[in-house]
Amino acid sequence: MGRTKVLPPIDNKILLLSATELAEKIRKRQLSCEEVMKTYIQRSRTVHAYINAAVDERYEEALDEAKALDVFLTITLKTEEQILKDTPLLGVPFSCKETIGVKRMAQTNGLVRAKGRLAPRDSDTAALYRKAGAIPYIVTNVPELCLWWESANAINGLTKNPYDNRRSVGGSSGGEGAIITAAAAVIGIGNDVAGSIRLPSSFCGIYGHKPSRDVISNKGVFPEEDAIWDEVVSTGPMCRYADDLPLLSRLLADNNKNVKWDQKVDFKKIKIFYMEELPGFLLQSVPDVKAAIKKAVKHFEDEYGNKAMRLRIDEMRYAFDMWESRMLDLGGLQMKNEMSEDGKINLHCELIKYFFGCSDHTLPAIYFGLIENCNKDERYYEYAKMYKEFEIVITEALEDDAILLIPTQPESPPHYLMTIPKYPSLGYTAIFNALGFPSTQVPAGLSDGVPIGIQVVSRRFQDHLTIAGGVELDKVFGGWISPCPICV
Repeated sequence: MGRTKVLPPIDNKILLLSATELAEKIRKRQLSCEEVMKTYIQRSRTVHAYINAAVDERYEEALDEAKALDVFLTITLKTEEQILKDTPLLGVPFSCKETIGVKRMAQTNGLVRAKGRLAPRDSDTAALYRKAGAIPYIVTNVPELCLWWESANAINGLTKNPYDNRRSVGGSSGGEGAIITAAAAVIGIGNDVAGSIRLPSSFCGIYGHKPSRDVISNKGVFPEEDAIWDEVVSTGPMCRYADDLPLLSRLLADNNKNVKWDQKVDFKKIKIFYMEELPGFLLQSVPDVKAAIKKAVKHFEDEYGNKAMRLRIDEMRYAFDMWESRMLDLGGLQMKNEMSEDGKINLHCELIKYFFGCSDHTLPAIYFGLIENCNKDERYYEYAKMYKEFEIVITEALEDDAILLIPTQPESPPHYLMTIPKYPSLGYTAIFNALGFPSTQVPAGLSDGVPIGIQVVSRRFQDHLTIAGGVELDKVFGGWISPCPICV
């Protein structure tokens, strides 16, 4: 497979406006909701053949809702300030990961047996975007049961990276990453159990925020059957522009009082820690990623006179293993129950069928189904003990007001199937799910023509710090870089 065909150029200025700018122009009657929606629908249709990101659409309903908002704007007595307060995203189109319920849209989780299944209601997060005036129009692709960091399943096929179709788009919110960076959406919603917001955001060069545990509701989001999953699963925003991130995070959190949303962040008073890479031969960062971390560190030192400190915690070399032990503590996803109606699927048989091209299931789903019920061995107990000690150490290191700058991944997006031997590098993101810490992914330029990213991490409920850090680093790296020509 050669390098991706260049996406059709962006030929409408509307596609280059942030959600905040779109909403402002709509409130001021400088743009109509209908015009904005038509522009995004057309772009979504145009790029579909190139990236295969959208898996269901409600174009007609979205247009009707946009027209209704235009009527509202012609008759309302509300001032622009009142509209901003009540519906800050009025008329803005949004996309949504397929596993995050949007009423009467696909919610199959990539399972062939669930083909045709529609969400019975809006997830809490989709409902909050709607309440803010935004309009859903597409849902996007995921790996089967959201279990891998490529986005492919036997229903909808493979989603392709808009920068290079030889590379992984990331997962499990890969459809969101692709559709947003291709300028066919401006904001979206993902969820994250091991990096599922941050990996696609990094691989596609956009922003994504994994919130602290218990800050944003997971209701109406797969998996939600067992409340214990709230320990590691986080739902959060994905977007193309940094200036949207504070508003989107606060909206989806429904003003959760545990986060100091209104506190102004003074980086002169914030402790800055950094790691260029995790310890371990297989986890080393490539030079461009190390350079991005150094560039971010230099900015905080030069701009705020804030001397950054290298964080050294040797246990981080086992980050993936510690996350895995935490998942085993929670009991796993019970894959057999998800992959078949009665839980009586023969996964060894499915593995053989897979290699003959006869299985309805993907290799990652079969693999995780086979291992999730393995007996806990000595290694599990060793890593479980290590995790408890590590949690204390890193929480103390980040006490008070502190942020950690760390790569989202140690290299640019891997080629397809190379995600299999590289799975230990999921530790860069997954460990912060285990900890329940907030982590904001920031695009940090290109390496070999494809995006790389870094995370801004802090302790639980310090989301305002990581988001502010992400917005600050937009000044350093310049944010989103279009994967296609811009002709406006």
